[in-house]
Amino acid sequence: MTDSSNPSSSSESTLRLRWFALVMVLLSMTLVSIRLLEADPLGSANDRSRWCTVWSLVERGTYQIDEIRKSPGWDTIDLVRHDGHFYSTKPPLLPRLVAGLYSAVRRTLGWTLTDHLHETTRLILFLINILPMGLALWLLCRLIIRYSTTVGGSVILIVATCWATLLNPFLTVFNNHTVAITFLVYSLYLAMSITIEQQRGWWRFALCGLCAMFTCCNELPAAAYGLALFVILLRTDPRRTLLVFVPAALIPLAGFFITNYHATGGWKPFYMFYGTEKYVFVHEGIPSYWAEPQGIDQAKDSPLQYLLHCTIGHHGVLSLTPIFLITLVGWCLPRCWRESRLRMWHALGLILTWIVFAFYLSKTENYNYGGVSVALRWVLWLTPFWLLAMLPALNTWGDRRWLQLLVIPLMAVSLVSAWYPRKAPWTQPWLFALMEDAKWINYSTPRPQFDRPPMSWIGSLPAGATTDEDYWIRYVSLDAEGRELAIELRDAGPLEKDGRAFRQVDVRELIDGALTRSRQLLFDVEKFQQGEAVTAFLSLPDDGDELDAARQFVQGLPRAHEYYSSRIRYTRTALRRDAFRSHIGYSYVTVKDASGTSARYVRDVWFCDEVPFGTLQFEDRVIRSGQGEVSRRVWTVQQVGRLLSSGQE
Repeated sequence: MTDSSNPSSSSESTLRLRWFALVMVLLSMTLVSIRLLEADPLGSANDRSRWCTVWSLVERGTYQIDEIRKSPGWDTIDLVRHDGHFYSTKPPLLPRLVAGLYSAVRRTLGWTLTDHLHETTRLILFLINILPMGLALWLLCRLIIRYSTTVGGSVILIVATCWATLLNPFLTVFNNHTVAITFLVYSLYLAMSITIEQQRGWWRFALCGLCAMFTCCNELPAAAYGLALFVILLRTDPRRTLLVFVPAALIPLAGFFITNYHATGGWKPFYMFYGTEKYVFVHEGIPSYWAEPQGIDQAKDSPLQYLLHCTIGHHGVLSLTPIFLITLVGWCLPRCWRESRLRMWHALGLILTWIVFAFYLSKTENYNYGGVSVALRWVLWLTPFWLLAMLPALNTWGDRRWLQLLVIPLMAVSLVSAWYPRKAPWTQPWLFALMEDAKWINYSTPRPQFDRPPMSWIGSLPAGATTDEDYWIRYVSLDAEGRELAIELRDAGPLEKDGRAFRQVDVRELIDGALTRSRQLLFDVEKFQQGEAVTAFLSLPDDGDELDAARQFVQGLPRAHEYYSSRIRYTRTALRRDAFRSHIGYSYVTVKDASGTSARYVRDVWFCDEVPFGTLQFEDRVIRSGQGEVSRRVWTVQQVGRLLSSGQE
């Protein structure tokens, strides 16, 4: 404490506050460690992108992630295609360093990311996230205690630092933000000891430069911080800054560009190619995610809407962590600019905040709030500045009862936001969910629409004046006994009946290659294409007793029901290397058996206009009341007579 006349400035009070801070740090990091044990290491494309690079570097000696992304659960949307290969979009320096740590774990413990995924990732994340952040929080608490003049203010700020920010959720995942924040605190602590406490040891300048530049390498907008820190230290001690700080800072900077050159073949990070052919491509028939971004990644908001939601909206710094309202008050107080020895650092925090918000507001093509994330993660690295900027207000009123009562709801909301995500930060904030439920916001991707209301799982019919011998398709499935079931649909040519145009379709059902049933169906072409009911467009050549069974077969359900649009998917099959673009539809009916038990029959259909009869595959499910799903069968395409051009029959 700086004021010896104040009880909180006594050595006894300082000692108690340090013990309190130590307990808060240990408790918060212990809880985060427990959550780490529950976290899914591959739960997000963001995590997987970096882990893919780490695996490839150690196991294959390359930054290319072509091989590992094909493993189940490892694929990611955070990738680029460069010179015929896939790479992570993330700057390669951090994955390169973590690859070294993984290599050491692999050699000493025998663990690998493929055979011991959870053990390996949890150990590495504990070493690179939780332990360093624990030290950073402790150093930040020491700064708070050193420059606070009220016991109440110190306690409030220590609790906020350890528990009420949105840094903690990111400690359970592999990301750049926590690493950047950790080294920002290290450099800030050293720089303040140099400029305020006049501790001019050469090692402080060297370590400060190393940590500051490593911060910039992990948060590219933090380059403004690195430049500002250089100017501040240059004015303080030009000789040590130029001879020690700068050379030390060049080490991580060189690492950033060297690893980037090894990964990309150039000096420009893949991250900066957003919107180009490296991000937007089609591979094996499947467009990259960034060719058709979904949900909040569509960047639909205006600059004003984006600013509001970044500050007081669904991803708002002030709405999710209102404890930072005290930061605004601190910046507005004359004491912040007159009395405080931290005046220069408060000014730097305010300027950096303006720069970062202005930078991201200018990136109109990227208005996605950091994607699916509990925080506006681009600005998280500014958190230490915002915490320290609370000191002028807390030093003025920290021991006042009215302020302490006011802090309670601000702290409570901030705590909820910080600990709302149970396992990982890759979920929308609780406020986003509330606003979405209230219909105040809607970032969902509109469902694609069918050009007609389909009443059958059969998507299309052949055209032409004669029978098309190559217009046929075969679907297969397995029954409970392991037998191969097959359904074949074949064009049997056009037919005119009662002055209307019909299409004849032969249907064959087989078990292990043996024919069990065959029939011919007549489709009224006009009524089928208009989306009329099966009873209107389907008939049999002789209109015999099999008509009801035939209609149920064509409906795909016990009763007639329209198929609703669901989503677009790209589906791989044995027919070709490229995936097929499918428009998935679904339908369901509920029926009761003789005992009164309800059962829901569901059919999902992958409609595709590149295969005969317009259906790539379909899936049947039966869900019984009180029992859940009791059966599921998937019918996949095995053979076709020929493939069709998109839109061709």
